[in-house]
Amino acid sequence: MTSTERRSAWARLRSLFGRPESTLFAPVTVDLPELLAVHRGSTVSFETPAKGGGFTFQVEVRCDWCAEGRLDEAALSSGIDRYQASMAERISYRVRDIARLYEPFHVEEAECAVNDALREGECFENGLVTCTTVAHLQPAPEVLDKQREASLELQEIEHKYAKSELQVRLLREASEKWQDFLAEGLIGERADDDTMSWLTPWAVLLAEQPDRAATEVGDMFQQRQNQVDRFVKLLGRQRKEYESQDLYEFVIANEQQLGHAMRLFGLPLPGDLPPGGGMPEPLPRRPAAG
Repeated sequence: MTSTERRSAWARLRSLFGRPESTLFAPVTVDLPELLAVHRGSTVSFETPAKGGGFTFQVEVRCDWCAEGRLDEAALSSGIDRYQASMAERISYRVRDIARLYEPFHVEEAECAVNDALREGECFENGLVTCTTVAHLQPAPEVLDKQREASLELQEIEHKYAKSELQVRLLREASEKWQDFLAEGLIGERADDDTMSWLTPWAVLLAEQPDRAATEVGDMFQQRQNQVDRFVKLLGRQRKEYESQDLYEFVIANEQQLGHAMRLFGLPLPGDLPPGGGMPEPLPRRPAAG
């Protein structure tokens, strides 16, 4: 090889490796597609047996799909299509085992249990496609009809007792006012428990029928006068009995009746006298036989 040929070979090598570094490693720009998300909603409906298998639950599951990635919209939608077709079968298998644990009339508990199992949702292709689900359960039509009847009966009972409770409260308030009004007419008598209890039936009657106040109040005091007359006659009979028997026997035989009558008419009993009021006068004795 001549010197000219050697120089020509070195010239070619320098032309290959002697270029500037910026020429050998020039930056390359790569355009990446933007992150895109496709959302879709669908509904899965089916029946699944309840406990015992005699009735079913009506199940409706709302599916919210999302496909997200650096792909075009058509590719993401195609990813959802691949899994949406089999979603009904996947969900029905999961719900079936749970629903069989609950009675057909315990739909609320069954719905909560199903949603607890479906809360995590579904994930496909390492997160490219996801699906969140919410289930709604209804009882069978026959069970639902019975539940409606029971609910109406329960509502009627609750309203009945709520009305009764309100009536009692209003009647008590009104009767207490009438009782105070009637007690004001008992001039000179103590308004103790026995006296007020005697007024209670009349107060209740006037609370329900206030328009009858004029006649009923008159009847009330007439009845009280009749009681007084009967009491006077009773005392007359007791006096005659007293005259014919020993004082101790008389008290023992008539203490309860006399005590009740004295309390009813507001008269103080010997044991009810205030301190320092002095001793009651002794009962009269029969005159000694001459």
